[in-house]
Amino acid sequence: MSCDFTVDHAGTWYGPTWNASRGVFSWVLGQIAELTTDPEVAAVLRGHVADQDSMFFLSWYPVEQGAEIVRVITGPLREVLEGENEHVRAVVSDLIAMAEGWAAATDVFPLSLPWRFIRQDTGEVMRYHNAERPLDIVFDAVHDVELPEELGYPQISVADDGYEVSAVEFDGVVPAAGLRLLGDPYNGPLGHRIEG
Repeated sequence: MSCDFTVDHAGTWYGPTWNASRGVFSWVLGQIAELTTDPEVAAVLRGHVADQDSMFFLSWYPVEQGAEIVRVITGPLREVLEGENEHVRAVVSDLIAMAEGWAAATDVFPLSLPWRFIRQDTGEVMRYHNAERPLDIVFDAVHDVELPEELGYPQISVADDGYEVSAVEFDGVVPAAGLRLLGDPYNGPLGHRIEG
């Protein structure tokens, strides 16, 4: 059985999900509990391990506790990881990269959307819709690009002439004048325009 650790940052749109086997997931939570200097964080993580939880979200906890968990992942956990086998090092290195992104996250970018979106509109306005939740990605004033029918788990950053999109089976820059996210009940609408 696999488990999910969502590295979501409250107040931002950053929220990639790390997926690992129960064994690696529990080992990571246990290591963070051992390596933290915050007794409350240690107690929370030990509770997750004892309950054999299969999901963990950083946003469940105050930002200070999330920051402490991220500090442990990007620092002491990385050092402990050197003594582990190659498989564990490879899997946990993905979590470390996500934690580094959490630490660098701003209000919006990098934007990580852990869902699949299907293209609905073409032309200058390109809309991608998610059927699981009320969320649409809308690229405004799109020109000179061939976009896929589906964007799977996209990560979006600002580029010089649009938005850099990394998704399942698509990596490229979408030359657009703006980006809108519509309909999300948790984070609210987002509107961003490319300057210039």
